[in-house]
Amino acid sequence: MFENLQGRFQNIFRNLTGKGRLDEKSVKEALREVRKAFLEADVNYKVAKEFCDKVEKRALGVEILKSLTPGQ
Repeated sequence: MFENLQGRFQNIFRNLTGKGRLDEKSVKEALREVRKAFLEADVNYKVAKEFCDKVEKRALGVEILKSLTPGQ
C-alpha cells in the first residue's frame, strides 16, 4: 500500500516540477490528486481534506518567488 502511495506522490511531484511556474490551477490539480491518493490508501476523509486544505492555504496564500521553479 505504501509503495502505491509513494508512486502516486512521485508522479504528482514530477508533474509539478515539470511546469515552468506554479499557478493556482496546477496547485489545485495536484492537491486533488493527493486527496485521491490518500483516499485510495484508506486515509480518513477528514484527515485527507484537512491536510489538503492546509497545504492549499499555505501554497496559495504566499507569493511564490518568480525566480524559483516548482521543484525548488
